Amino acid sequence: MKKNRIANLKDYIEKNYPKAVFVESREIEMQNFLQRDFKDGSNNCTIASLTRIISYYFKDLDKFEIYKEVFKIANKNGYFKNIGTIPFFISRIANTYFRKNNMNLKSRGIYMGNFYSHVKDEIDNFRPVLMNLGNGYYKRHSLVIFGYSIYKFKGMKIKILHVYDGWNKTPSYIDYNDLKGLMNFPIFSYNIFNIDLL
Repeated sequence: MKKNRIANLKDYIEKNYPKAVFVESREIEMQNFLQRDFKDGSNNCTIASLTRIISYYFKDLDKFEIYKEVFKIANKNGYFKNIGTIPFFISRIANTYFRKNNMNLKSRGIYMGNFYSHVKDEIDNFRPVLMNLGNGYYKRHSLVIFGYSIYKFKGMKIKILHVYDGWNKTPSYIDYNDLKGLMNFPIFSYNIFNIDLL
């Protein structure tokens, strides 16, 4: 996986996939704030990412109030100041927040995900995705996928994730082809968010 941030998608494609043909792209409009905007900001990427997603669905809520409550829940459910949040606890933290606030949202962890089902389909239906990565530039980091781009290059589909990483005020990008680890086993997880009709 790339060891540097991809900040300019056009330059990245031209350098790594010269003459690639653009196929499609989509983005969701949502707030981009930084992890350091919040108090107790040590290893708080998951908490900030959940705050971003909750703010997207409930635009009238104050992000600092959301963060404060999510932080409190996370402290009892898999968040440790020195290492951050254990990925398996992300859905529990989110769903506890949703239940406490009578919100009809449900989070589900995806540990063997794929681009079309768990990124493209979610973004196409205006649902941002929380992602936790296990290696590369974003090793042990959670961020929010808010869009994607697809290109054709030498018979391959090049898939790019558009993300708010919590570290930068402008969007960043992840080359989906770089996300496979040892023996092509994915070393990342998703959390998707759906309206709970029950």
